[in-house]
Amino acid sequence: MRILSIVSSALACALACAAPGAAQATTPPPGEGSVWVTYQAYKHTGHFDKDGQKNTNGATESQVVLVGFDIGLPRLFALNVTLPAIASKYTGPDVYFVGGIETHPGPLDDRTYHAAIQDLRIEARRMFGLGRVAVAPFVSVGMPSHEYETQGEAVPGRHRTEFQFGGSAATEVGRWVPDTYVQARYAYATLEKIDDWPHTRSNIDVEGVYELTRRLAFNGTLSWQIAHKGPKPADLADDWVNHDRFINSSFFNISGGASFRLNRSTELYVGALGTVSGKSGAHVARVLMFGVSRSFGGGFKGLGR
Repeated sequence: MRILSIVSSALACALACAAPGAAQATTPPPGEGSVWVTYQAYKHTGHFDKDGQKNTNGATESQVVLVGFDIGLPRLFALNVTLPAIASKYTGPDVYFVGGIETHPGPLDDRTYHAAIQDLRIEARRMFGLGRVAVAPFVSVGMPSHEYETQGEAVPGRHRTEFQFGGSAATEVGRWVPDTYVQARYAYATLEKIDDWPHTRSNIDVEGVYELTRRLAFNGTLSWQIAHKGPKPADLADDWVNHDRFINSSFFNISGGASFRLNRSTELYVGALGTVSGKSGAHVARVLMFGVSRSFGGGFKGLGR
């Protein structure tokens, strides 16, 4: 339970993950779990091109509120559900070029904020104990919550159903570094084909957590996205107004944060993220966030063991 508490704190600050609890290698006891609300201030000043060089194309600012819950189920299973609301504002130039293709802002790129609910994400995982290591394979699906605009930069998302599978592993490394925990996660994602264009990628996260006191913990995360299948800019020239919906990017992010446990059930967390490198349309981004989570539950009453 001590490992679960600290790893949960770390994951609350892992901005590369969809939400607190979404990538945990542990699961809560049946009928117990947590709910959270997270705010993120997201800003990107441009993109990395196909050669990894930064430009100032298509800059945006976004305000995101993420709500979700994670609940333990019998037999060491757990269910995680998240739903973000996002408001974005385009701040880039009136015209710019991507791979030599003239690009114009989309219908929502009028330099004012446009808000919408984004995609519902549901993840199921199952924990296994391997000595001092907790391992949790998972599967998840992300589904558009409604019809929304997909042309341009200040849009809620791609409006494509996404499937992921992979696993997480976590362990305590106190014998080498006192009060320290590490976790790694791998996810393979594939999006529904639209106009016969595939989209597959891998996401890798490596986290470290240091527990300064029983209430205060710090964490750092390294995150990679590796694009596999997807169209190149030249492939989308005939339908360039929709290119943001199909581009598949690679990038490397670094994030860090801290969490403070107010009491047994309530926790506050803050964090920041920056993009170090990328290519093929990855955002030159930085993110600030803070949030609160609250644990709940005393088991499933009347259901026995």
